[in-house]
Amino acid sequence: YNEAVDVMTAVGVFDGMGGEFNPDGTLTREQAAKIITYMLMGKDNADKLTTTIAPYDDVAAGRWSAGSIAYCTNEGILSGMGNNKFAPTDNVTGLQFAKMLLVALGYDAEIEEMVGDSWAINTSKLAIAVGLDNGMEDVALSGALTREQAAQMAFNATKSPMVEYSSKGTTIEVNGATVTFGAQ
Repeated sequence: YNEAVDVMTAVGVFDGMGGEFNPDGTLTREQAAKIITYMLMGKDNADKLTTTIAPYDDVAAGRWSAGSIAYCTNEGILSGMGNNKFAPTDNVTGLQFAKMLLVALGYDAEIEEMVGDSWAINTSKLAIAVGLDNGMEDVALSGALTREQAAQMAFNATKSPMVEYSSKGTTIEVNGATVTFGAQ
C-alpha cells in the first residue's frame, strides 16, 4: 500500500498519529469522517468546520472530529448507530468505508440500495465494480479496516469519476417496501 499511503499523505488527506502513520492500526469511525471531509473539501477548509450543537449524544460539539462528523451526516455520507449514538472510536469496516466513499462520489444510497437489509451485498458489488478494492487482495471488506487499507481505498476513489444523476427516477412504496425506478 506504499503508493496509496504516500499519495494520500502528501495531499494532506491522511496524517500521522503523533508523527507516525501507524499503517496497521485500525481506522475509527471519526477518522473515516475526517478523511472523507478532507477529500471533499481539502484539509484547510475541512479544518475550519465547527459545530455548536453536538451531532450525536456521544460526540460533543467541541470534539476534534465533531465538524467532520456533522458535515458527513448532513451530506448523507454517514449516519449514526441508532439511539442518536455515533460510536466515534469504534473501528470502521471496509464495507462502511466503501459506502462512505461511494456516497461521497455521488452515488445515492437509496437508489443504489445501500440501505436496508441488503446494504452490505449491494455496497460490496458497487465497490468492486467501481474498483475501490483494487490492490487489496486477501482483504475482507466485512472486517475492520487498517489505516493503510483505508489509504488504498481512498486512493482508488480518487481515480473514480464523480457521479451525477440526470434523473433520480420515481419512488413508490408497495407493502412497506420502497422501490425506485428510472434513475439515470
